[in-house]
Amino acid sequence: MVNIVLTNENTQKRNKLFSDAMQNSIDGIFITDEKNQIIEVNEAVEKIYGYSKEELLGKNPKILSSNIYDDNFYKNMWESINSKSKWSGEIINKRKDNSLINEWMSITALHDEENKAHNYMAIITDLTQLKDAQSKMEYMLYHDSLTNLYNKSYLEIELKRLEDKTLILLNINNFSYINSAYGFDIGDEILLCVSEILKNHFEIDSAYRINSDEFALVFNKNISIVDKISEIQNYFMKHLINVKKIKLNITFSYGAVYGKDMLLRKAATALKEAKENGKNRFEIFEQTNNIDYTKRESFINSKNLIKSALDNNQFVPFFQGIYDNNNNQITKYEALARIVLDDKIISPFEFLEPAKLSGLLPEITKVMIEKTLQIMTTNDYQISINITEDDLAEGYLNDYLKEKVAFYKINPNRIVLEILEGISSTGKKNHINQLNSLKNQGFKIAIDDFGAEYSNFERILDLDIDFIKIDAKYIKNIDTNKRSFEIVKAITFFTKNVNIPCIAEFVHNENVQKIIKDLGISYSQGYYFSIPNKEI
Repeated sequence: MVNIVLTNENTQKRNKLFSDAMQNSIDGIFITDEKNQIIEVNEAVEKIYGYSKEELLGKNPKILSSNIYDDNFYKNMWESINSKSKWSGEIINKRKDNSLINEWMSITALHDEENKAHNYMAIITDLTQLKDAQSKMEYMLYHDSLTNLYNKSYLEIELKRLEDKTLILLNINNFSYINSAYGFDIGDEILLCVSEILKNHFEIDSAYRINSDEFALVFNKNISIVDKISEIQNYFMKHLINVKKIKLNITFSYGAVYGKDMLLRKAATALKEAKENGKNRFEIFEQTNNIDYTKRESFINSKNLIKSALDNNQFVPFFQGIYDNNNNQITKYEALARIVLDDKIISPFEFLEPAKLSGLLPEITKVMIEKTLQIMTTNDYQISINITEDDLAEGYLNDYLKEKVAFYKINPNRIVLEILEGISSTGKKNHINQLNSLKNQGFKIAIDDFGAEYSNFERILDLDIDFIKIDAKYIKNIDTNKRSFEIVKAITFFTKNVNIPCIAEFVHNENVQKIIKDLGISYSQGYYFSIPNKEI
């Protein structure tokens, strides 16, 4: 008798425990009888659906149906319940106020001693918040947070659909200046205005913000690109952007392409050319006028070679002597980048252009600086190191060089930084400031390949140049080409008048050297005096 009482007490405790667990569950739970009429619900069901317990008891669960699904859906559901005693899946039901709710529902058949289903229990998890969060995350993943336009990630997905499209990239001219002059808040307001105009005025199929100051317009057909760009140019020429009493005239550089293969890359190539040609210009990608994509494999191989050489410490400085025509001896050297693979030496001709396209030039420059300064600790020579526009664009040179000369205890005046003449003539004001700062630290500055591009003499004064190196194409045939001779003569006359020592590159035979010396050029560099070598 005592055992029976204890057993009943344990059963009651367990029943109360299960009842409490059911009532306090955050998931909705309701139970139906064999006729599929609701006989019990917990509080969560009332909260989820908005019905009171009294309104649900005795009702068929169809009262919660959204009427979205056809008869086959429920037929398959009941076939699973009857054959497997369970069913689960995502389902959309309806609240009392007729709003829809995303749920995960699990239905289990409860059997008696004779294994007949006499009750059914459904457990419901409200997925609405999860779905909302998922939708928000998906929105953030594919939209620009400032303008709410699609972003670059979504553009790349759209362009993978191999359908003919017209793509126009637009880059706002001088936007960095706008940010600097007016502040980032104003800059953001301008971007918002521009995005609204682009989205609403030019009959586009979709608009994207793919970079800080760069937008993309997609048209799902072949349009007249020239007419469309002209339309955009005319609109922005006639309408000033008005933000917080600041009125600005906005212009763009444009790159465009029509087709279905590698559109973003091709349009970016066209945009790059447009920017190089000036402001408010456009370029349309034409296969015959741009990168030969049959050479892609070669480019990829070159890029892999460069990455491997950087990772495996295979970039090595080779040193070519610079001959002093007054003292008749080599007094300084230039460090030239080479890749050394076992017994094979790879010249810059094979890797410089891929390195530039890949954005790896600064990494090569850092290696060359590091290894050249190591060599300089073993001698007293002045040594030239080449720097590029990419190095100046990254803005790291001042700090990096300052750190390295301190570490290796090298006097900065022993280092000549050779810059391409094009940088000095067309470089940004920031680049000029960087070079002047390096000059103030004691580094020497040389213009390399002088005469190869714009020959902007004014920049020589801006930069306080220490050396000018005459481009090799004028030197190599100076003994046979009168025009080359006259050009070199004119450059030499100029450098003497401004008291800047001159270096002749590509001095390769005795005749060339005689003319160089007769002209009074201070230094000669070339295979006639020195073949590049790892040793000094």
